[in-house]
Amino acid sequence: MTSQTVSTHAALRLGIVGCAPFTHGRMWAEQWQREPEHGLVAARLWDDDPAVAAQLAAQVGAEVAATPEAVADGCDGVLITALDAGRYLELARPHLLAGRRVFLNRPLAGSLPEAREILALADAHDARVYSASALLHTHAAERIRTVLAELGELRFFSVTGPTDTADWYLPHLFACLAGTLGSGLARVLHADLPCIDGDPHRLSGPAIVSVAYRADAAVGPARGVLALVGPGSDWYGFTLKLYGSLGISQDLEFDVGYGLMFAAMRDFFASGAEPLPRALLLEQTAAHYAALRAARQGGPVEIDSQGA
Repeated sequence: MTSQTVSTHAALRLGIVGCAPFTHGRMWAEQWQREPEHGLVAARLWDDDPAVAAQLAAQVGAEVAATPEAVADGCDGVLITALDAGRYLELARPHLLAGRRVFLNRPLAGSLPEAREILALADAHDARVYSASALLHTHAAERIRTVLAELGELRFFSVTGPTDTADWYLPHLFACLAGTLGSGLARVLHADLPCIDGDPHRLSGPAIVSVAYRADAAVGPARGVLALVGPGSDWYGFTLKLYGSLGISQDLEFDVGYGLMFAAMRDFFASGAEPLPRALLLEQTAAHYAALRAARQGGPVEIDSQGA
């Protein structure tokens, strides 16, 4: 479908591209079936492994599509949730060319140039694009911004998350910053991602990324660190600590859930209004790949998100 408005009352039928184990496509399809109050239904599924799509389709009452493009048939929008972001441009292209509403899992694309191409295709064909970590939609954001306003000029910050997977979880940490401190990241100063065989999906220890904001950002030229605790920990969560000219915050915890994100998805697929500025989508993508580049080549690396 194109950008016309659909009913805001009936459950929205969505096509999912990529529903293998560990994908958000699978997780969300199952959650929407358990929690119909979100008003979202996985109606058509496609995966590289037809048996995987067939199994999930039987479980949630969906249909199996023969091709990635065919998931859109009779649906209000499409989600691209394959595990490999390097395929997002390829998988999204037919839907963008058709002017559809497309959600892409984080990160938006397999590289910053591919992210720009996705947005250019959306512009050229009146398609709509949405991509986000759930940490961009959190009940904690307003409370954290209130604390931030009480600390004076921000000097330093630290945000910490779980997991041994940098490629999937660094976007969550950048989302924590965007949702609370705002946009305006300038550069990655240094990145230490101790990976197994150079694979950012397999951290061998804690990971640390140092970043700096631009002088004209809402928080000024603040610097801080993003950390992943790495393998061997059962802890799961996301915390932020702020150091200002007037004081220091306690550890500020983010709630982790999909309720707010599902509400944003529903509005997006129903109305076509994009929940996030495209400039922010590009900055989040640019920051992620700048961190990976800094880890490979040494920093600093500029976060070049121009071209929204």
